[in-house]
Amino acid sequence: MRFTFYRPEKWAIYKRQPKMFRFIKSQKNRYLLLLFALTLTGCVWLRLLEIKYQLADFDENVRVEQVQKHFVLHLKNPVLLSDDFVYLSKLRPSRTEQVSGGGYRWYLDFTFNPAKTPEQKTKKVSFCMTYTGDHKLSSFDFSPLFLEMAPAQFLEASIRSLGAGKIDQEKRQLKVDPQDLPKLNASLPKMAQVTAVLGPPVEESTEEGLKVLIYRFNADSLVVDNDYMDRREAEAMLYFDPAKDELVRLKGKFAGLKLSIDYRKLQEQSAAAGAVKN
Repeated sequence: MRFTFYRPEKWAIYKRQPKMFRFIKSQKNRYLLLLFALTLTGCVWLRLLEIKYQLADFDENVRVEQVQKHFVLHLKNPVLLSDDFVYLSKLRPSRTEQVSGGGYRWYLDFTFNPAKTPEQKTKKVSFCMTYTGDHKLSSFDFSPLFLEMAPAQFLEASIRSLGAGKIDQEKRQLKVDPQDLPKLNASLPKMAQVTAVLGPPVEESTEEGLKVLIYRFNADSLVVDNDYMDRREAEAMLYFDPAKDELVRLKGKFAGLKLSIDYRKLQEQSAAAGAVKN
């Protein structure tokens, strides 16, 4: 399992120039350097690191709710800011609404691009972020259409595993060793079930013996700058095992986040064997 953030340009500049700081010897200057680095990144990476630590103690810090086919993560100790979302994704929210207590919700909507059927024209992949009055992320809602690509049980297990992941700072990746992944006694959706909801893909191909259905989307959102127009583009590649006719992997790109989840690595052998038998 792998999550990758696009590299922000300010961080890239800092990473390209490490040698210029090697002359700094004193403790005082090292503190100045740290302050400079945090200023460049707006502390966003420290807050992401705090989220990783919270996920390592998942049940202490996160409450999961499934309601009306939505999968919602409630963060008991909010850390990330609404500005962090804009900084990482380079996107503005598609729509907003106020909630009680001075908080607010941001929605990011993705429409099919292109929509190949009348039904696809009316459907959206949406993510809803609820923020407190002091702009901290308190919940994240995955819409039903996204759960067709990332089934709720497997999505929760994947998110839980991030606390045990290893960070590759150069590549801005968080990777989880298969040995650290939880195991689920759960079956995976069949291709007919997925396409009945999502509709026809934009492309079909074969990769490593797996059938790949490719869906593309466009964010109904403004970018912070025209240089980031490509951030509005999203893609989901769904891999199906033709022998079992079931979804086994997701590779996607949404709002500045690339993700890759191999569902087979989350399945217990008994569940996988049962799928073969059926």
